[in-house]
Amino acid sequence: MKITFKDYLLHGLYVPIYGLVKYFPSPVGDWLRRLVTYPFSANLGKVRIYEGVTFWYPYRIHIGQDVTLNEWVYLGGFGGLRIGNHVRIGHRTSIITSDHVYEDSTVPMYQQGLIPDEVVIDDDVWIGCNVTILKGVSIGRGAIIGAGSVVTRNVPENSIFGGVPAKLVGFRLKGDGQQSNEQFEESSRCCLP
Repeated sequence: MKITFKDYLLHGLYVPIYGLVKYFPSPVGDWLRRLVTYPFSANLGKVRIYEGVTFWYPYRIHIGQDVTLNEWVYLGGFGGLRIGNHVRIGHRTSIITSDHVYEDSTVPMYQQGLIPDEVVIDDDVWIGCNVTILKGVSIGRGAIIGAGSVVTRNVPENSIFGGVPAKLVGFRLKGDGQQSNEQFEESSRCCLP
């Protein structure tokens, strides 16, 4: 997929305007960043945007209600990004929705285009600080991603993933403190090393 004229135009308008408020201190800066990003985004619910957050291709990013983007989060929207409701994303997290084409070694990689693939983060997800989420990943409802993880594959709902690459660490317990049979079967079927 190539970057289009529309991409250059929209991004060329957005970046200088957003740059004026990107580092403005909280809490006023949080409000200003949302105000500036709202008209350029595909969908922007009630979200708190701390200092230094970067939106790349915001018109391909959908964000739900009650979302927190902490300091220095990078949201790459080229391949499409959907973030549900009640999501917390720790500082210095990067969400990457595209990758370079590199098959032809006679052509520089930057001239071969990009491979986009949407990232989907469901409701009630907690992503720790310094996490990297790569293209094409879906993170299920209620999941937790441990700090410093690199997520390269889908994450089941209510699971806890951590490490490089991120692997299943456990599951969140139900309200009665028990692990459900479905969680046990899921962990033994697809996720444990």
